[in-house]
Amino acid sequence: MLTKLLFTALVVAGVYALYRFRSRTGPQPAKPDNHADNRFGRLVSYGFAGVLILISAVAYYFHWQSQRQVVSVRVIDSGTGNLATYQVFRHSIEGRHLRTVDGRRVMLGARERLEVLDNE
Repeated sequence: MLTKLLFTALVVAGVYALYRFRSRTGPQPAKPDNHADNRFGRLVSYGFAGVLILISAVAYYFHWQSQRQVVSVRVIDSGTGNLATYQVFRHSIEGRHLRTVDGRRVMLGARERLEVLDNE
């Protein structure tokens, strides 16, 4: 997700640099409404940058919200059939281990299977 934010910042910086570069190029023929064109271009640039930043922020918020969701996890021992159920945050499931809501760290063995159940 950090990559998306950095990419957005890179695009904004590129648009800004392009605008600055074009405004510094050699003398251009005088136009009677040059300031009006310049203001419109600036408004479009800032509007585009603002929309990109807003979309990135909204996408990050929804991702963060889904990762903070509490889900039920069932750990099933395939050899004996024993079943254990834990409440965990979605972001705390990391491969073969997870951290429960109350702080316990659970490590799965080779014979254990993990099932994630959405709490709806």
